[in-house]
Amino acid sequence: MCCASHRVSLEIDRVRVLEAAIEPGRADAAGKPNLQARRGDPVRKLPDRVWRLPRQEDDEAAEEGIGRILALSDGVFAIAITLLILEITVPATTRDLPRALLELWPQYLAYVLSFVVIARFWVAHHLAFRLIARYDTVLVWLNLLLLMFVAFLPFPTAVLGEHNGTAAAAVLYATAVALAGTASTAYWWYASGRGGLLRPDVGDARVRALRARGLSSPVFFALTLPIAAFAPYAAEILWFLVFPLNRIAYVWFSGEKHNQPG
Repeated sequence: MCCASHRVSLEIDRVRVLEAAIEPGRADAAGKPNLQARRGDPVRKLPDRVWRLPRQEDDEAAEEGIGRILALSDGVFAIAITLLILEITVPATTRDLPRALLELWPQYLAYVLSFVVIARFWVAHHLAFRLIARYDTVLVWLNLLLLMFVAFLPFPTAVLGEHNGTAAAAVLYATAVALAGTASTAYWWYASGRGGLLRPDVGDARVRALRARGLSSPVFFALTLPIAAFAPYAAEILWFLVFPLNRIAYVWFSGEKHNQPG
């Protein structure tokens, strides 16, 4: 009831403004001078709540729907990150405990790598949905595809930590991250392209930069698959280079517009 009365009030205010703009000499129903006579421009000098069109119910439903998408996504990201630490097992022996803890270094390394990987996916997801104004069924399913791969990441992380240096573990991990990166890129390409779901003030340079940054991760991990198959340790070292690569891709393409003539 409160929302309905507020919407009616906005409509009444807007009608009065339009009447004052059409008939400058006309007073309002209460006999007061019209808005134009008192303030000059009856539209531009009024608060935004009056002269701008009231929000439609579809807009409110879109915000609520995107809020639910973000709530589910944040929950999956949080659970996936939490599961990473659960894969590090406590040494069963009490004799020479420091050495036993040091021998867990492959699991520590896998944990740090996957934590940063998932964190990067979450940051990209957070920034992308700040630019998305509405959603459709395709975007929902593409987002669910990303969440499926993110939820899977603790498993290849555990395999990599337990079987560090083996080709199978390295290939599994690189494949899992590449698939998650592809899903992360897919929903942004759809929202910023065919879907047309972005806010109208999002510029082309920013769209290109976010596309390039998103695409750099799956391409990089896919290119490391042959290295992972024949030199697993070298692949693990190379994987940490994906983070500065993401930043370089974003800066390069976001500045491309400024480097063009004119």
